[in-house]
Amino acid sequence: MLKIVTDSAANLTAKEAEEMGIEVLPFPVIFGEKTYLDGKDLTVDAFYEKLVSDPDHPHTSQINVSEFEELFSSLAPGDEMIVVLLSSALSGTVNSAKLAKENLNADNVYIFDSLGATVMEKILVTAAYKNRDKSAAELMELLADLRSRMELYAVVDTLDYLVRGGRLKKSAAALGKIFRIKPIVTVSSEGKVELCGKAIGSALAVKNVVKRVEAVELDPDYPPVYLYSADDELCRRLAKSISPSDADANVAAAANLCPVIGAHVGPGAAGVCFIRK
Repeated sequence: MLKIVTDSAANLTAKEAEEMGIEVLPFPVIFGEKTYLDGKDLTVDAFYEKLVSDPDHPHTSQINVSEFEELFSSLAPGDEMIVVLLSSALSGTVNSAKLAKENLNADNVYIFDSLGATVMEKILVTAAYKNRDKSAAELMELLADLRSRMELYAVVDTLDYLVRGGRLKKSAAALGKIFRIKPIVTVSSEGKVELCGKAIGSALAVKNVVKRVEAVELDPDYPPVYLYSADDELCRRLAKSISPSDADANVAAAANLCPVIGAHVGPGAAGVCFIRK
């Protein structure tokens, strides 16, 4: 039997995880001296409410080795487990999992570094579920192929949270506000969140992302997946520009960004993830 595990950065809803039988390990989210578990005692909506109202800017902590050791120890003899995790360039969680696997000599555990976050992880986890009749080794190859063809682009509505999280200087943010600059970010093949463009105003920013999608041939087996943070208005504009006839359904299925990434981009962001053919 194959068991699939991921972390809360994959943006799976509780219903989705339950329907697929996927275990989700929550990331700790810290506001000041108070620690919450993402998806357990802190919903995404509650997170964004605290993000804009709490004087303490949040940060997240990695999932520790002991949690993985407990998880791996529960695996029955003869069964296999594939663990799809947040990019190792963004968190030490992959390293925690690898240490636990090594400590237990758990050869039946396969750890996949998604080199991504949010809907990137979600696409990979869903693909693993749909191909669960395969062995874990075969799934690792399938996921590696998908990740090599995966791209994500997102428009950040405000620069304030990039400053709070230490990702941007205050002077740059001040200029950005004056000129209404909207940064466009991507996740590199190395799993890092990087600035890949900028536009004056959200309309031009959306056009920039649309051009990037239209520049490639999409894999028809993997439709684009959308994301937003707190407010889906910009996400709707993006979805209508890329595929007008499917916009409502795509926005309804869009993921509200998890705290791990939402803490850095703030509310009002929107993006799309797709697989190249």
